[in-house]
Amino acid sequence: MEETTGWLPHSEAIERVVLALRWLALALVLVLSFFDRSTEGVFVPTAYVVLAVAAYNLLIFFLRYPLGWLRRTLNVLTLDAVVATAAVYLTGGFHSSFFIIYFAVAIGAALHLSLVPTILVALVVGLLYVATCFVNSAGVFSPYVAYILPAKVALLLVVALLCALLLEQLRREHQETKREKALAARLSALNDLFQQLTASLNLDHVLQTVVAASCHLLGADVAAISLWEEDHHHLYLAAARGLEAGLFAQERWTADEEPIPTILAEGKPYIFQDATSLPERVHALIEQTGIVCGVSVPLALNGTPIGFLDVGHRAPRTYTEEDVVFLSALGQQTALAIRNARLYEAERRQVEQLQALERLQESFVSSVSHELRTPLTCIKASVGLLREASDRGATEAQEELLQTIAHHTGRLEALVSDLLQITQLEAGQLALTLQPTDVRTIVERAVQSFRPLFEKKGQTIEVNLPETVDKVLVDRHRLEQVLTNLLSNAHKFTPRGGWAGVAVVEKGEELEISVSDNGPGIPPAAQERIFDKFYVVADQKGLAGLGLGLYIARQLVELHGGRIWVESQPGRGSTFRFTIPRKMSESRPGSHARQSGGTGAASADFTIPRKELEGESTDR
Repeated sequence: MEETTGWLPHSEAIERVVLALRWLALALVLVLSFFDRSTEGVFVPTAYVVLAVAAYNLLIFFLRYPLGWLRRTLNVLTLDAVVATAAVYLTGGFHSSFFIIYFAVAIGAALHLSLVPTILVALVVGLLYVATCFVNSAGVFSPYVAYILPAKVALLLVVALLCALLLEQLRREHQETKREKALAARLSALNDLFQQLTASLNLDHVLQTVVAASCHLLGADVAAISLWEEDHHHLYLAAARGLEAGLFAQERWTADEEPIPTILAEGKPYIFQDATSLPERVHALIEQTGIVCGVSVPLALNGTPIGFLDVGHRAPRTYTEEDVVFLSALGQQTALAIRNARLYEAERRQVEQLQALERLQESFVSSVSHELRTPLTCIKASVGLLREASDRGATEAQEELLQTIAHHTGRLEALVSDLLQITQLEAGQLALTLQPTDVRTIVERAVQSFRPLFEKKGQTIEVNLPETVDKVLVDRHRLEQVLTNLLSNAHKFTPRGGWAGVAVVEKGEELEISVSDNGPGIPPAAQERIFDKFYVVADQKGLAGLGLGLYIARQLVELHGGRIWVESQPGRGSTFRFTIPRKMSESRPGSHARQSGGTGAASADFTIPRKELEGESTDR
């Protein structure tokens, strides 16, 4: 009969319990013998038999180590039943107190066996007792015996039944507790594994982590992950644990090769308990690994197959429902981790390509800009010479052509300068030469240079400056360049007869400079991107340039530690505002400072660190 002792800590505990029951039963026999005065059917006094049984118990105790078969409790219980039967026969049959030992045998059987086998043991022992009483000279034919004998057998069966039921319940509770603990341990391990998979975006590391965890958590001898190739028609081995290197390196499995179609159709783990039941080619390959049973889990996301997670054992094993649920959860998380790792890898490659393209673009812009400066300088010098010659007798048409050439040469020179400046900004090579400066002087100079252009277009420009303003540490040339870009936009986009204004206001720790106009304004959607590189507001009737002026202005303002923004409503004009810190720190990250000679004024050079500049950039 099958023993079920897993609910106790170890088998020695059961041996101790059975030993205690044996001595307790013998003590009860001795006590009850004092109340039994009948001598009918008694061949040996009870006291002598008690001593003999005690000697038997001691003999069993000392012989269980040299005699291996005595270490099996069921064998000892069988001997106990035989000894109890002999003792009952020798001490009076039905009225013998040695009947108590049968209870010890029944309880000992309940400790080892399940419900039905325990009842069968009790029934056999009861029949053995009845047969012993029948052959004893005391007989079983008196009315008293006819009553007491069935009662004793019934009591024995009831005790056996109750003990079996109680112990069966204890076994079930123990198994349930054990299963819950195992499940909790698996869930904890699975949670730790999920965290590892989430933390890593390297595909090889993810795959190796999964196969290692599968072997560890399921006690598997082999674990492998196979993935679909890009054509989605062939599977290849991507990672494995417990296999010889290169055993399956050249193997490919097609989508129509069993059991792949079956697994994909069912969409659930596929269990095989006998490797010989698999298709011949698959069985031949698995046979080389020594696997006799295993589970194959499909890896899929949103119905799209990614591959398979396979685990195998080299010894026969029955896979429980918990094993299948665990593998399904592991497979789902593995599919997610593979998807994330692949997305990350694709994104990384794309970023590398974009960075390479950006470097190529920067190199190209820098090279072209430098190459253009030489012919532009030659053209500009030639135009100057032609103008000097035209003063001695050029026609009006020739003078107009020279002015056109000079104008467009200036535009090209400005564009080339902007491109070179952008290259320096993005390479972190543009340095600021900071000097204490009265900003009003820079504003007045910038406005003065634009007055002829405003007057030629019939526009009015107003300047609102405070009477006094503290000097601030700025790069005079770069600050004037910011104002020039903003005034150029105001002049360009404000219609004839329009208005523009420049104002300086002290606000706390900042100095705010604004350039306003009553032009067409800027749509709200464009205001978010207007300072981006190469961004141009649509529907400006061809007035916009390359979209570099405002981008450069923003970079220069931010180099000074300030900020720039626009306030505008379509049809009501625009106001561009930017700030300059009134007290600029000379120990900013990425900067170096020096004392300039000459005037004795302090100056400092600040170099912008290289930044990732996103988006397609802008101009108004």
